[in-house]
Amino acid sequence: MKSFEDFIVPWVKSAEPYSDKHMDIAWENPQIIRMMSNENLLTPSESVLDAIVDAARLGNLYPGSGPELRKRLGEAAGLTANHVVLGNGSTDVINFVAHTFIAPEDEALISVPTFPMYEARVRVAGGTVVSVPMRRDFYWDIDAILKAVTAKTKLIFICSPNNPTGNQIDEADLLRILELGIPTFFDEAYYELENNVITRAPLIKKYPHMLVNRTFSKAFGLAGFRIGYVLCDPKLAIHFNKVRFPWNVSLIALSAALAGLDDAQDQEQKRQNVIQGREYIYEEINKMPGLRAFPSEGNFVLVDASVLEKESGEIRDYMAKQGIFIRPMSGHNMSKGFIRITVGTPEQNHLFIKVFHEYVKEVLKI
Repeated sequence: MKSFEDFIVPWVKSAEPYSDKHMDIAWENPQIIRMMSNENLLTPSESVLDAIVDAARLGNLYPGSGPELRKRLGEAAGLTANHVVLGNGSTDVINFVAHTFIAPEDEALISVPTFPMYEARVRVAGGTVVSVPMRRDFYWDIDAILKAVTAKTKLIFICSPNNPTGNQIDEADLLRILELGIPTFFDEAYYELENNVITRAPLIKKYPHMLVNRTFSKAFGLAGFRIGYVLCDPKLAIHFNKVRFPWNVSLIALSAALAGLDDAQDQEQKRQNVIQGREYIYEEINKMPGLRAFPSEGNFVLVDASVLEKESGEIRDYMAKQGIFIRPMSGHNMSKGFIRITVGTPEQNHLFIKVFHEYVKEVLKI
């Protein structure tokens, strides 16, 4: 008798899943501050909580495709409801996009370091990942991206602001990529947190092969409700709707998102908390001898702590023992000593700097 493993498709068998073990560890240790996963550490507003309770009373009914939410999101982007496809978080969007364009032996270009989820879902779809390293200054190597294109290239991923580097791609460079005519997944997960908010969504009208990913997890602080969406040409949306599961966004998530859109005061409070917090962390880290924090327009700060001559995991483990989870960047194709810090509340940010500074002084013996 054959083993069940003999029936598993080869590309699934060989794929490496995106690791979410850090989430389980965080939930098992609620006393430790979660500065590792780019969550918004301010809790949902009362208006969102009220909307959730109202939706729960209708929990016996299936949700629809979220026509009201899609209409509002489309109009806010200068588009229509038909330009919007909702996902169970942006991870769901990444998944159905990958399965729409990628078949076995097809290639996807990914500029690294970036969000590892792109690679994970491309591989599960049977595709080949072509990783294009960023320049030493962590800006996209546009010439290298263009040279890496082959007849097998079916999808290009660009995250801006990029996770974990925090920087944006210039529009002129983005246009060079779009002129290729290859489907391009442009991830704007953090765009509402930019110093000067700029979206590239209007480019969809000229480049129908461009799709813009968004999420309610970051600026809106609704990560636990799992709601993301993609803005795209309506003809492309038809195909995404074939691949995505029906009712993929819960009634509670739809209600939470609508309430979040309505609460402008809460949006601004969360935005200012991130902007002020990342500036504080950036400035304080750069005061520490030999360390370098990079400017960011996300809700995180990338830090080069290689001067400590410690593996990223060692730094994480030390900080966890002190009650703070941070993220080692070894899983993001980054070298020894790189870590990423999620912006927290002012109190959490100050505690992180205090504890981390003491660690730096101890290691460097200063």
